[in-house]
Amino acid sequence: KIKQQIHSFNSTLNSSAYLQAKPMKLTSLLASFWFGAVVRGAASFAPSNHHFHNTIKQNRQQANSKQLTTSLNIRGGGMSSSLSVLGPAADVISSTLVSGTPLRAIGGMWAISSLVIVPLTFIRQGYSFSVGYGLSVAAMALALLSSFGISFSTLTSSTPSILAATTVIYGARLALFLLLREFSVDSKRKQIKSFDKTPRLKRTPLALSVSLLYAFMTSPALFALRGAVKAGSVFEKVQLISTSVAAFGMVLESVADQQKYEAKRKSKETEDKFVGPSSWSYKLVRHPNYLGEILFWVGLFGAGSVSFHKSIVAWLCGSLGLAAILSIMLGSSGRLDAKQEEKYGGQPKYEEWKDAVKYSVIPFFK
Repeated sequence: KIKQQIHSFNSTLNSSAYLQAKPMKLTSLLASFWFGAVVRGAASFAPSNHHFHNTIKQNRQQANSKQLTTSLNIRGGGMSSSLSVLGPAADVISSTLVSGTPLRAIGGMWAISSLVIVPLTFIRQGYSFSVGYGLSVAAMALALLSSFGISFSTLTSSTPSILAATTVIYGARLALFLLLREFSVDSKRKQIKSFDKTPRLKRTPLALSVSLLYAFMTSPALFALRGAVKAGSVFEKVQLISTSVAAFGMVLESVADQQKYEAKRKSKETEDKFVGPSSWSYKLVRHPNYLGEILFWVGLFGAGSVSFHKSIVAWLCGSLGLAAILSIMLGSSGRLDAKQEEKYGGQPKYEEWKDAVKYSVIPFFK
């Protein structure tokens, strides 16, 4: 039956009607990839901890046949064909993530990230650093869950699967928050629009570079799934603790982001008056959202590093990604401190809060 479906699929591709169809846009490729990832994730079954890697190939084969059948029956005609075109490409990426060389696996992560970042950067150049950042991280982690045959019922079957699921939530939450903030806060909407200074096609090198950085940052989740650690070992405990740190960082960032959003939304943006926030997480450090982001990526790196072993590619890519995000966060906090001092300096409420909260982003480090 599957052979007949494949034959039918090939006939559709070779038909004159299909050849005369317009080329798919990049957004169609993105939609097709997400469709394939979701279908394969739903089709996969729960692997046991002892036979995890042995069932990957079988899961993928079952999912591929279901994906092909489903895609060929969606809405009929050109749309079904266009959704099916990326099937082989998605299979290659999935196989590369699971069993390809470390360098090829990083390439697979880069491809997934680029499918998200490039079209969004064409829409808004600033999306490469905001909405695209969150969505690309979520897309890569979702692809990992799908490729390794992890379904909703088996998310808690191992620490690496929990780590990947946490990364999906982290990226999706961040993208949704940034999009909501853009459309509800005029200053943020104007700021995002102000980045559109380069013609769309000339934004491609920036988009690809940023996509590679996000692939490096997320790569520890890939290697955590690829390389199992010995049960009961110190490495397993380190992986569990690091995953907990990542989850805590995600929660801290979420709470701090919401606090700041509510405070700014209630204030009049035209007034140069300090309105906070200055309570809850903002009593710990002045920028707890940055602290949460740092904790997430440090935790992700720690959980994946125990599976790096002697892979130079894993250590190099993971370390570069972590160093980059740490540099960005620490640099951003310093610039924000200077901006706040210039705007609110001398105001009693601001000076009182700054004196009480002495640390910018990392406790005990000024």
